Amino acid sequence: MRRLAALLLLVIPAPALAQAPLGILDALRRDFPLDHAALSAGLVGKPPQEERRLAYAGIDRFLHAHRDSILAAPGPDLVAIEARQGALLRALETRDVRLCAVVGDRGLFSPEALAGPAPPGLDEYGAALVAAAKAGAGASAATAPASREDVPAWLAAVAKIEPAVPVRTMLSDRQARAASSSGNLCRGAAAMHEAAVSLPAGQRERLARTLLRSVIGSAAE
Repeated sequence: MRRLAALLLLVIPAPALAQAPLGILDALRRDFPLDHAALSAGLVGKPPQEERRLAYAGIDRFLHAHRDSILAAPGPDLVAIEARQGALLRALETRDVRLCAVVGDRGLFSPEALAGPAPPGLDEYGAALVAAAKAGAGASAATAPASREDVPAWLAAVAKIEPAVPVRTMLSDRQARAASSSGNLCRGAAAMHEAAVSLPAGQRERLARTLLRSVIGSAAE
């Protein structure tokens, strides 16, 4: 975490936030004030589109840097985040299935995903991730990922949600995935998150943690 003495930067002038993700920035201001200050410093005086790009790039860096804390958050918090992500993708499917496919593959805060208007609910989703980072900071409890026994149950749930989408093949065959339609990529990605949420307690927490690990990545990856 960057250490800044200029704490006056915790408050961004209102005009500078016209295009920025207010909910996520408010969550950072509350839970990670030094990270918020570092990000804020780069937004002051920027044109709206540049401000927006820099804000989301900074949020993405924050999530990568705090991935381990996010994954250490309580299991129910992570399951709720998975439910949000599935809902985001379904909402995006109705607006732009091609963009939904890109988001499912590259992530919600990727430059490709943010080339147009932010998907509805993205601000709340990002704020939930920040809250999870706070909840998991310094956690000492083990954070178990999905086990070999969890994966077949998850894939069966995916197939039940989207029986016409060959998600298992898309996950195991890179060429098949590359040749998949935008519709299959979009619906498959949404079903993966929805399926994790539908599993019994224990399994759903482990799958949520595993999927979030993949979605967020880390600063070193």
